[in-house]
Amino acid sequence: MTQQATMRFLEDVKMGEEMTPLRKEISLVRMAAYAAATWDLVRIHYDSEAAKQAGFPQPIVDGQMLGAYLTQMVQDWAGPKAFLNKLSFQNRRMVFPGDVLTCKGQVISSLAIGGEGLVECRLWIENQKGEAVVDPASATIRMPVRGDSPA
Repeated sequence: MTQQATMRFLEDVKMGEEMTPLRKEISLVRMAAYAAATWDLVRIHYDSEAAKQAGFPQPIVDGQMLGAYLTQMVQDWAGPKAFLNKLSFQNRRMVFPGDVLTCKGQVISSLAIGGEGLVECRLWIENQKGEAVVDPASATIRMPVRGDSPA
């Protein structure tokens, strides 16, 4: 479940601030729904037999699904007027049905340029064992600046 989006401005952002973590329990149903929604119907992402034939013990999560989770966490944290300019991430481990993922993020810099705010964040995803599933990852977020603040 997603948190209620609140309006945030660049001035609300603190250096070192941590984003509210996003927790996702991975299920085969969720994986199949993602495959259908994105029209990325590679069978190893939802079909047990196809995954086994490809040498995997069970279906594996589509790596782009992890990027979608990072995007969800960033947008939930940044608010409805923010815009995700750039997302970069590297997958480090396979993710299978039954895994529990926690997306995390931390502000590393922020600045105002020409009336808009830019925030840089470090992101990562850990599994239930505390292992890095995605790392490194980063985001550049465009955020509104309060009208009464100097740009």
